[in-house]
Formats: sequence, structure tokens, C-alpha cells
Amino acid sequence: MIEKELFIVGVGPGDPELITVKAVNALIKSDFIFYPDVCGGKNRIAYDIIKNALKFAGISDFPENRLIPLEVEMKLSKGRNKVLYRENAVKIIEKLSDGVCSYVTLGDPMFYSTYWGLHNAIQEVLNREENGINIKIVNGVSSFHYSLGLIGAPYIIKNSSVLISVPVKKDLTEIENEIKFISDKIPRPQVIVFMKAGGCVKEILKAFNGLCGRQLEDGKLKLYLIEKSAIIKDFAENKERNYDYFSILIGVFA
Repeated sequence: MIEKELFIVGVGPGDPELITVKAVNALIKSDFIFYPDVCGGKNRIAYDIIKNALKFAGISDFPENRLIPLEVEMKLSKGRNKVLYRENAVKIIEKLSDGVCSYVTLGDPMFYSTYWGLHNAIQEVLNREENGINIKIVNGVSSFHYSLGLIGAPYIIKNSSVLISVPVKKDLTEIENEIKFISDKIPRPQVIVFMKAGGCVKEILKAFNGLCGRQLEDGKLKLYLIEKSAIIKDFAENKERNYDYFSILIGVFA
């Protein structure tokens, strides 16, 4: 039996230069490249990174019909993802009979990515060992690490604790408990990272102010909000503004 090859490729947080050599090599080797289509073609970040990477590798004529979008729901979910992921898994499995395939995801495929649903669907559709499919994970730079780079201070050091949370659908008490879990570990530098925090900024700020108001005033607690690859200044004072779903809010007990 000929082993079929499927690369799961992380292409970084959106900066086209933050794609690894290993990821580029996987794309070069691929006969078909699948990528998530979250907003019906309106969000083309993954597509643009793929095209840029292939161009960088000297491949400017990769056939468009071999760049295949796969519909997924994210911010405005209507509960269709289970069906969509199964359909996407079938599409990829069918193409594996015609050549090497890659599925591209922003960030890292193993860290809050669209690969989670696809992975489960592939396992349901077939048993990859019995069907000779070799799935290779190609890690990418996560938005979490990218955000820390934008801040520019190495807060995560020896003996630090780091808590990474997604606040979506969590109430104020849950958010407060997470903050308290980290704040109780000072005086060493401690960090809490809220991924996908855009719709929860007000609640997170309320929790920080209620638990750590004095530390905020004294500068012993620093808050950072990263939206679309930029640090947003004075966001704590602009409480009425709406932020992008994928914004990251980082609290550092310095």
C-alpha cells in the first residue's frame, strides 16, 4: 500500500515573514493546498501567506485550482462546524489519492487552531493507520508568542507562572478566579494571557480592577491589548470601544 502524505502546516500569526523553512518546504512538496475559509473569501490572510511563501520559493505558477478553500465557522458560528469539518475531511482524503496534500492554519496547528475540528473529523471518517495516511505536523509561530514579541519585555522568566485562557462564554467569577490564581503567586513575575479577548475586554478589565486595583495604580500590574498585530494604547480608558475577536489581552504582575 502506498502511504498517503498529509501535512498540517502552521504559517504563523499573520506576518508573511514569520513562516518557517519547514512550512515552506511542506508547501513546495504539496500537490494540493487546503486552507480555512472563515469569512466566505473576505479574510484571505492564510491564502496570501501561502502565495507569498510559494513566490519566495520561486514558484509563481502554482495552479489556482490546487489552492482549495475549506469553509469553517468561527466568530459568527451557526452550529454548522461539525458538518463542515466532516465535509472538509472527506475532500482532503479524496485528494490524497491524487498527491501530497497540506492543510494550512494560521498560528500553530496545535494551539487554538481550526485543525482541532478537522483532526477529529479525519479520525471519524477513517482510521489513518489502516488507510496508510501519514499526517505530519509542521508547527508555526503562535499569536501568543508574537504578542509577547510586540511587548518587547521578557516577562516570562525563571520561576514565572503563565496562565493562558480563552474568556469567551466565561462569566465574571470564572475570569476573576483565573486572575486570582496568577496574582496569588507574586512577587515573582507572573503572566496571564487572554486569547480571543476582543468581546470580553470590559469584563476582563472589571475583574482586574476589582481584584488588583492597587497594583494597577502602583504600576505593579501592567496590561497590554494586542489587536491586529499592534499594541493598543490607553485601551483601559476607552471602555466603550469594540475590539477584534482575535485580540489578545495580557496581564503582567511585574
